[in-house]
Amino acid sequence: MDTIQAAESARSATADIEDFVHTGPDTLAGRYLRRFWQPVALSADLKAGWSVPVRALSQSLTLYRGESGRAFAVGPKCAHRGVQLSAGIVEGDCIRCPYHAWKYDASGQCIEQPATPNSFADKVRIPSWPVVERMGLIFVYFGGGAPPPAPHFPAFENAEGAFQHMNVFYDHNYFHHLENAIDEAHIPVLHKLSPYEAIGEVPRISAEETGYGLAQYGTRSTEAMRATYFHMPNMSSWAQHPIYPQESAWREWMAWRVPVDDDSHRTIGVMHAHVKTSDVPTFLAHRKKEFEDLAQFPPVNDVADAVLAGKARWKDIALRGLGTDMTLIQDRVAMLGQGVFADRVNENLGSNDAAIVLLRQIWKRELRALRDGQPLKPWTGAFPLPASGL
Repeated sequence: MDTIQAAESARSATADIEDFVHTGPDTLAGRYLRRFWQPVALSADLKAGWSVPVRALSQSLTLYRGESGRAFAVGPKCAHRGVQLSAGIVEGDCIRCPYHAWKYDASGQCIEQPATPNSFADKVRIPSWPVVERMGLIFVYFGGGAPPPAPHFPAFENAEGAFQHMNVFYDHNYFHHLENAIDEAHIPVLHKLSPYEAIGEVPRISAEETGYGLAQYGTRSTEAMRATYFHMPNMSSWAQHPIYPQESAWREWMAWRVPVDDDSHRTIGVMHAHVKTSDVPTFLAHRKKEFEDLAQFPPVNDVADAVLAGKARWKDIALRGLGTDMTLIQDRVAMLGQGVFADRVNENLGSNDAAIVLLRQIWKRELRALRDGQPLKPWTGAFPLPASGL
């Protein structure tokens, strides 16, 4: 190999371990993400006897809930003529194509071909994926072979209080959100007009690798410290200021940033609010009213996009209701303002970007190991609850 070829080969090898943004099945990042359970929908959104189309990790699938109440994931199309299978009919724990009534069980095996006199159903199978439900979220394992242990979060699952869920679509690459979630330095600036106003001054940021991912610490001049956690490969947890008098402590969030395709993703997660069991109905009634009030304002994306288009000024964005959706507007301006794909070559990172630097280092290390067939770090499922420090 001559000098030029060697240099190009070295550049290519470096590029693939730095390619966090592409997540198709043939990419390093896509192969890595497929080694973990990924949430694709909220349990409450999938009723028994219903099927819906889902796209995650650049993969289309049919998600359905059988009449037994179990959720299943199979291929997106009927093997016969390629009709969208989610438009079909759920029968028991199977699904039937609406076009010629071919029927598939939960493993993807075709078990009936009523429109085919000489049936060859035993030779027809579509893809299927393991499914589990935890904390009101539906998880799918997209990797091959036996799946790892199902996700388990006892600190959330066994807690007393109120729980609510989110499933929000974003039209930019998912890695923006991974970095944004551990960038506490932006919160007192970008989110000054929001429930995060209580965080106050811009903190000093430090970070360390942990058994589950990394911990980011934001330390104030008073030495008060807020802890935010990142859980490999694409989940974060953080504390949010309480709003209602029924809440006895800061709320706790955990959320996954799940690629839909390379240029879009969903944030799917769950919030735990510290309220007494007897106060849960009151808390949920407050939240319902809160979102009804927000629905009277212009849509979040319209407000943010007007700023990005120069049709409105940042300073003109007023607090909406109790501020619940202010962070969605503010984050959209910041993240989509970087472009659908961020330019990580021409950045100028500083000391307060310590967690972002560490996150990229961890990802590069793991992708390098995956590429080279070396052992990957066995991330633990246990982690501490996020803390406000205030």
